[in-house]
Amino acid sequence: MAAASALLMAALAVFAVAAAAALDTSPVPFDAGYAPLFGGDNLVRSADGRSVTLKLDRYTGSGFVSKSAYRHGFFGASIKLPGDYTAGVVVAFYLSNWDEYPKNHDELDFELLGNRRGHGWRVQTNMYGNGSTARGREERYHLPVEPTVTGVHRYAIAWTPNNIVFYLDGVPIREVVRVPSMGGDFPSKPMSVYATIWDGSAWATDGGKYKVDYAYAPFAAEFSDLVLSGCGAGNVADPEGCQVDLLTHDVAVMAPAKRAAMRGFREQHLTYTACRDRVRYKTTVFPECDDLADGDSSFHLWGESKKRRRRSSSPLQYSSSMQ
Repeated sequence: MAAASALLMAALAVFAVAAAAALDTSPVPFDAGYAPLFGGDNLVRSADGRSVTLKLDRYTGSGFVSKSAYRHGFFGASIKLPGDYTAGVVVAFYLSNWDEYPKNHDELDFELLGNRRGHGWRVQTNMYGNGSTARGREERYHLPVEPTVTGVHRYAIAWTPNNIVFYLDGVPIREVVRVPSMGGDFPSKPMSVYATIWDGSAWATDGGKYKVDYAYAPFAAEFSDLVLSGCGAGNVADPEGCQVDLLTHDVAVMAPAKRAAMRGFREQHLTYTACRDRVRYKTTVFPECDDLADGDSSFHLWGESKKRRRRSSSPLQYSSSMQ
């Protein structure tokens, strides 16, 4: 019996390694996976077709969308953000199905929020399921390193039937684990992948205090290393096999080293979480909010952290070539 169990475990280990290797996380050319969404000439392809620049001017923003919708997968992009004065500017990389389900859409967001000169960009993540916009699960973070024209940083989302992991430069910065009490709040319908730049003057910088100043336009964000490793929705030959590949891949498996890196990032850079916002959500309890070891003591009633956050010139500590 012991020998049989050992053989079974060995077989499962081999299967897991093979499955992990089967998920293709290599970048795709822009035209192979994406199409322009809006903005006309404000969307500029690179000469080699591997990257695209989105611009915002006083007339329009711009954006692109994946040619297929996906049910789960791993999606990423390297983004170079505009520099100088960027208050009110929003650069987004996200999954959504709003066009197909306008009243009960799902959404997973990275929103990069511009700022005044001398103040860093911020990152916001969010999750909606089945139209749960009244229970938005926003979190905001200071970027640990300067993300503008001096450097490119990588943003990625792993979405599985069991969890969602947001990555920054290969470091997991947030995980949402699916639990039964979440019900339809966990995204479950096929979603397309989007990237946009737009004017968020009404809210993006200090609650709308600082607006976009078009004297600094055009604002340009460059997207490269576009990864579309998606499953389901009839666009892969073996959707069930794709789900297995995804669930056993490093991007979806939260090993102890990754959890430690995520905990360290959140302790240093988390500035707001809906989990601690008692003003907006009052008695609402999000069942996944159990990863903040210091509880409510380090947060104001409106969900803002009491800690002072500083950026660093050092790279984040956890990395993976697959992310």
